[in-house]
Amino acid sequence: MNNNPLVSIIMNCYNSEQYLKEAIDSIYSQTYQNWEIIFWDNASTDNSANIAKSYDGRIKYYLAPKTTPLGEARDLALSKVSGEYVAFLDCDDIWVLDKLSLQVDILEANKSFKMCYSGAIYIDESGEYIKSTLPKSNHGNTLDLQLRAYEIGMQSVLIRNDIPLYFNKELEFSPDYDLMMRIASEYSIYVIKDLLIKYRVVSNSLTNSKADKWWSEMKFTLDGLVDKNPILYQKHMSAYRFAYAKVNYNKARWLFIEGNRSEAIRVLSIRKYTSLKYFFLYILAVSGPYAWNAAHKIKNK
Repeated sequence: MNNNPLVSIIMNCYNSEQYLKEAIDSIYSQTYQNWEIIFWDNASTDNSANIAKSYDGRIKYYLAPKTTPLGEARDLALSKVSGEYVAFLDCDDIWVLDKLSLQVDILEANKSFKMCYSGAIYIDESGEYIKSTLPKSNHGNTLDLQLRAYEIGMQSVLIRNDIPLYFNKELEFSPDYDLMMRIASEYSIYVIKDLLIKYRVVSNSLTNSKADKWWSEMKFTLDGLVDKNPILYQKHMSAYRFAYAKVNYNKARWLFIEGNRSEAIRVLSIRKYTSLKYFFLYILAVSGPYAWNAAHKIKNK
């Protein structure tokens, strides 16, 4: 009899055939084997369904009747889990071999922690190494750091399935951020200083078509945290200022895309004294579109 806890792994898929087999294979190759895959096909029109169905019964395949926003698709998939732990893997990312075994051992040995997350290796579309990032936060209350410099990679988490877990169905760009920030505001988190996932940077992962969501959905999450726990807001007020400065920056990016530079400058001016970074961004905006665009081209390389 298998006494290891079951891990439910959610894979949300929409036309993801290019890297899908590599992603699924990284689960089947895990040293920890007591898992199920909740495969939520968000009405794909490519070969994704056939790829998923080519594996054994550990993949529970669900076909959505229609394509929905990411938040709704994630929440529908989450409703199908039966494991004691929940993990996530998107269809273009990869887990290292001992990802699950390390995380299950950690949470089984540290019952007061409701979630753990790790660092990530960034790879390009060909699977070539770009960079690596390790978490900076310490175990326990990570909210202050997440507000200042959010670092939780959704593909790296393992969550104990005894806390309220849900995705906001209206969010298209950042339902993951919304859930992770709610967890960080309420529970202790174990931070693993190791590289357990490979996150693939693809050219269409952040499109201008959703630029208005960059700031509005982040603000939605932050406003929700403040409304739910004003005392926590008072305790972490300085960190919240950094988070709202990021909101204003992302709004300014959208306004530049829309060609509304004057409003972008006004928005950046509100938080320009939060730090040298945001003051520099304000100066870039005042300097003109050429300086702003050139700086962002360098940043995105």
